[in-house]
Amino acid sequence: MTGTTAARIAKRFVGLSLEQRQQFLARLRQEGKDFSLLPVPVSRHDFSAIPLSFAQQRLLFLWQLDPLSDAYKMTTGLRLQGPLNESALRRAFDHLIERHEVLRTVFHTDGDQAQQVLLHDQTVALDSIDLSGLADVELRDAELALRVITVTSQPFDLRTGPLL
Repeated sequence: MTGTTAARIAKRFVGLSLEQRQQFLARLRQEGKDFSLLPVPVSRHDFSAIPLSFAQQRLLFLWQLDPLSDAYKMTTGLRLQGPLNESALRRAFDHLIERHEVLRTVFHTDGDQAQQVLLHDQTVALDSIDLSGLADVELRDAELALRVITVTSQPFDLRTGPLL
């Protein structure tokens, strides 16, 4: 079963009644197929603006007090070895952003009212840095550390994104 077919089946499953879902699951079991292997369909909301939760209001308030703070920013890094398929990595990040609305959510304020707005068609900018030209390992590690500090110290803007 292709990924597209599995996604279509999972999407149709969501629209079934409880009885139809039970019949479908029973049929899958009879055929020896594992339902857990089907992808979870992405839900799409037609909301243009949604009120902030209390936690989001608190986050926005604290961010407005100090927009340069990295108190709520979590950074991580990976050291990859071997050949890198950059287009596959980019597609993986794009899929992650498409799948998780929180990574496409920004906060807009209109007077005293703040709302969360879901952005569409967001992508992440991936910067590729090749340090293989630096023969000295210590120099390469120092350059890498400097670039990591530069990237991770950049604040994000809750009003414009991206949040990844």
